[in-house]
Amino acid sequence: MGTLEEEGIRVQRSRFVFLAAPMPEPYQGQAADGIVWMLVSPNNRPLGRGPVYHEAYAQCREAVLDLQANVDRVVPLEGTVPASGQWTWRIELDDALVALSSRSYLRARECSYNLERFLEALPQAEVVLGVRSVRRDRRRVAEPLPPAGGVPGGPPYRPSHSPYQGQPRRELRHRDGGAVDRRRHRP
Repeated sequence: MGTLEEEGIRVQRSRFVFLAAPMPEPYQGQAADGIVWMLVSPNNRPLGRGPVYHEAYAQCREAVLDLQANVDRVVPLEGTVPASGQWTWRIELDDALVALSSRSYLRARECSYNLERFLEALPQAEVVLGVRSVRRDRRRVAEPLPPAGGVPGGPPYRPSHSPYQGQPRRELRHRDGGAVDRRRHRP
């Protein structure tokens, strides 16, 4: 028997995806989208990301291909964020920053483990074609509220944006099959 891929079964691999997202700093005074890469595991968990936003997809893709071509020369570094004390990692190539952890970690061993997963996936990761558009702020633009007493001659104002507003907490638990309300208790 051969491997799953030899038998014609496609196995999901780690892959580089390209994301068009608003750049953190305004580009020439205007908010603009930039392209950044992210390496994700077969189960879509972010493993690491690019350190800079590129103006064009071709530039971002070239940065990924250069990183893969020079994987034997990368220098992984781990450290803590001074403000929080949490651990992060970064990768340098010829003293230039080329990759960052996609999040921070509470423990040094978690940081090391995730850095190893990134380095294992890096050389053989698939480079996906195309760009996905993402937005950081998904909130709707708020409409101005009517006066405190509502519309003159109308009923008092009651916001209606939340379907659960005013319902007791036990109803929320009942809808989740008895689970703890996720808005208050995070894993």
